[in-house]
Amino acid sequence: MESHKRFDARHLMKMLGEHLARGSQWSPNMYKSTGSPDEVLGYHRDRVVGWILSLNAEFRFSPETLGLAISLIDHFLNLVKVRPKYLPCVSICCLYIAAKTLEEDEVIPSTKDIVKTIKCACSVAEVLRMEAIILNKLSWNVKHPTAIDLLHIIHGLLMSYYPKLLDGLSHLTPSQHLSMMMRKIFHCLGNHQLSVFSPINLVLSIVSLELEQITPNWFSIVSMVQQVAEINSESFIESRDMIGQHLSQQKLLPSGYRFRVVKRSKSIKRKAVDDDEEDLYDGIKRLYNEDSMETSAVRKSCSSEIVQHQDTDDRSSFLVPAVSAS
Repeated sequence: MESHKRFDARHLMKMLGEHLARGSQWSPNMYKSTGSPDEVLGYHRDRVVGWILSLNAEFRFSPETLGLAISLIDHFLNLVKVRPKYLPCVSICCLYIAAKTLEEDEVIPSTKDIVKTIKCACSVAEVLRMEAIILNKLSWNVKHPTAIDLLHIIHGLLMSYYPKLLDGLSHLTPSQHLSMMMRKIFHCLGNHQLSVFSPINLVLSIVSLELEQITPNWFSIVSMVQQVAEINSESFIESRDMIGQHLSQQKLLPSGYRFRVVKRSKSIKRKAVDDDEEDLYDGIKRLYNEDSMETSAVRKSCSSEIVQHQDTDDRSSFLVPAVSAS
């Protein structure tokens, strides 16, 4: 059992390294809040992302498909100047491309059914034409790492090396915990102001905000993955601060975990945490052929600058009206 856990953890760390390497060409998306009527602004983007969220649920596509669709929308808008009236067609095509990439064939609707379901004035011909334009602009490179992919890997690593991490929580399974964090990620992906942060930065920020509520050793855990991803302290603190504020506004922080009373020796508990922590640390060093990784400077900087966030009642809407693409 122990060797099986180690094998899974090594496989996950290898996957993490591969995903980070594939995502190394990521560039931030900068959306304006004001501009000319012919350019897509931040609120245009957020409305269609909200629309895609509801369509993804209607078609019963996976969260991975939704994550890829949002990533394709941002990537395409980063390459091409699109008029707002064409944005719904671009968005549904990105969702369709993501579904064709990740979903089973029997789940994928026909183009005719897609057009019928979306209820906006995109014809079948227009969807097919826009799909070809998007694929050509992206050089048919549509399968790239998303925040959802990275969350699966990092959460898997946490559960592999810290199998008792959730033991103190009442009625919360690993899959439920993953689902809670996934919900937060989609809330963040629906906010254009947070699209300046890379997928790994987004994921690590959310994971750290969650772990802070569960364990006092949250930063020592997160810092190991932070170093592998080569995210500096300043970038991590900035993303964590903005994401924490956004989630607080959505009333998603604090998460309201219910803790059960567990009687155990503090010395034994501490030793177990330290041993697991060192295990993960050594595993990452072996994977990347590193003899040492310095954590003290990063640990001191982050622990001194991270702030607490308060809840507000502000909530954003993800509704979008039918818009003609012609």
